[in-house]
Amino acid sequence: MRHFFNFSCGLLLLSSLGACSSPEEAKQKQSKPVSTRVVEPSQDYDTCQIGQQVWMAQNLNEPHFRNGDPIKQAKTLDEWKKAGNTCTPAWCYYDNDSALGKKIGKLYNFYAVNDPRGLAPKGWALPANDDFQKLLRALGKMDKDAMALQHPSFVGDYPDSDVLKFHAYGSGYRKEAGAFSGKDEYASYWSKDTANTYSANALYLNKNKFDPLWGSYYKSGGFSVRCLRK
Repeated sequence: MRHFFNFSCGLLLLSSLGACSSPEEAKQKQSKPVSTRVVEPSQDYDTCQIGQQVWMAQNLNEPHFRNGDPIKQAKTLDEWKKAGNTCTPAWCYYDNDSALGKKIGKLYNFYAVNDPRGLAPKGWALPANDDFQKLLRALGKMDKDAMALQHPSFVGDYPDSDVLKFHAYGSGYRKEAGAFSGKDEYASYWSKDTANTYSANALYLNKNKFDPLWGSYYKSGGFSVRCLRK
């Protein structure tokens, strides 16, 4: 049975706490001159083609920006909260467990996503809202639903699970206050587009749900990232 995607269902704001306390500080940081050099990705990424798009078939796992500048790893709850409060790009492993990074990559706050140094590695681009819409429209044309993106370890024994080799795992997310949540329940991916001053857009795949959720989350939260081939 074909399932239709409601991509414009409004904002799903998953938290009630604040985000970066100084948007102006974030603007000042982004206005500083940055190096334009381009370094190689830290690893090779598997790919999958869905419609006319070629996506990473793995979550982003880069410790540095495209120009080679390191992204701060927030190893403690206090470091994560401080990064959000100061609009500083940061990443972490779920539960601060590096072993999980091999499977589900890193969780990034949105200040890493929209930093002018570029989070997407050489040869890749960050998805905008429209790119996610194209992905979901392609699924509809193939008479597929969101389960076709989700790995069997995430959704269980479903006939169409991961037939498109997108390999979405239940990677969970990190709240702006530092708590981890949703592992094995949600796959959450940042869009590069902001929703408003304090939040940015994201796509959510919910375990065993046919339709994705489209909403926003505070920029100081931590989500997975998928990139597109340029």
